[in-house]
Amino acid sequence: MDECTIISYPGTRSELLLSLTESRSRYMLPIGGKFRVVDFTLRNSFASGARTTIIYNNLEDDLEKHVEQYGPFGDMKFPPIKVITREYSDIKVCYNLILESNTEYYIIYNGDNPSIIDFAKIIKKYKSKRTGAVLFKLNMNGRSTMAYTVLVSDQKTLLNVIRTAIKQKKTAPNIFEMIINILINRGISKSSSEAYYWPIKNVPEYYDLNRRIIQDPEIFGLLYREKMLKNDVLQQGHAYVGRQGKVITSFISDYCTINGTVENSILYPGVEVGEHTVVKDSIILPYNKIGSGVRILRTILDERTERNPDLEYLNVGNSCKIGSSEEHIKNNDFPQSLFFSITLIGKNCRIFEGARIGGGCYVASGQGSQFLGAKKFLYDGTSLLK
Repeated sequence: MDECTIISYPGTRSELLLSLTESRSRYMLPIGGKFRVVDFTLRNSFASGARTTIIYNNLEDDLEKHVEQYGPFGDMKFPPIKVITREYSDIKVCYNLILESNTEYYIIYNGDNPSIIDFAKIIKKYKSKRTGAVLFKLNMNGRSTMAYTVLVSDQKTLLNVIRTAIKQKKTAPNIFEMIINILINRGISKSSSEAYYWPIKNVPEYYDLNRRIIQDPEIFGLLYREKMLKNDVLQQGHAYVGRQGKVITSFISDYCTINGTVENSILYPGVEVGEHTVVKDSIILPYNKIGSGVRILRTILDERTERNPDLEYLNVGNSCKIGSSEEHIKNNDFPQSLFFSITLIGKNCRIFEGARIGGGCYVASGQGSQFLGAKKFLYDGTSLLK
């Protein structure tokens, strides 16, 4: 493919994902059993042969560190990747980055949702239009939408738009959406392209997408055959299923220890499940340690990032009961974020022994120990907040 720069920009930050994006950008959201969303972003760039990738982020998190640890892939030359945080998202900075990258073409898209996009094919269609810029609508589920697009532009056209915006002192929360809107107002050419693109707007959508990736043979095969789709979640060995362990129609990632029953669920790396415990219809993010005699239903247990070997403890204590088999419970505090009876336990929560948490509940990150240690109950549709 001709030399190009790919620019990935984030969508508007939303509170609808609750703890899942409270202290991490959507780029760093775990997805598909062992990946993070940014792994898809990087895969799209590497597969296209882009000379440079620029990733804009709207939250200070571990994204830059994650990217620095990525690759190389065999003998493939590893292209430079630059992460720009929100404090640097000034339009003049953008102008200078384009001058510095100095490639013939630029691909700009909202890359903090997981996607598999053939940019080489898009560039080919763009060149056939013989124009400065083309806006490609992504076809998802057989229908194209203006909500998710890919802009392809030559350097001259893109710099011209940005110079005009600087001269007119235009500002916007998202400079790339502003650039696209300016081009739309100028009458930019439009086209469409097939893509796998999975927007995540609330907790049930996150729950459903994880399960779809694992359960759909076509998508699962695509992702797990993909040589350029890597992950950074620490792996220290194979999964282990003990004598009393049982795994039924579930995805178990590396470095998990299963001594209970896991059914129709997804376990990310480093998860431990105690004896006589049942995890059903649930998603357990990395490094959670679940005690004995626990029952977890229709629950997302967010990532455990506190992994000090000197402070090892169960973050879901023995005999806890979390979630409900009912299907239509909404959270009273966050009805647009949390419904269909899914319970969300935030990052680094410690749920003490014997606690009872119902369906459609939300426990905010770092919470659980004091309240649930004393009262033991969190009823259906209620929350434990900071």
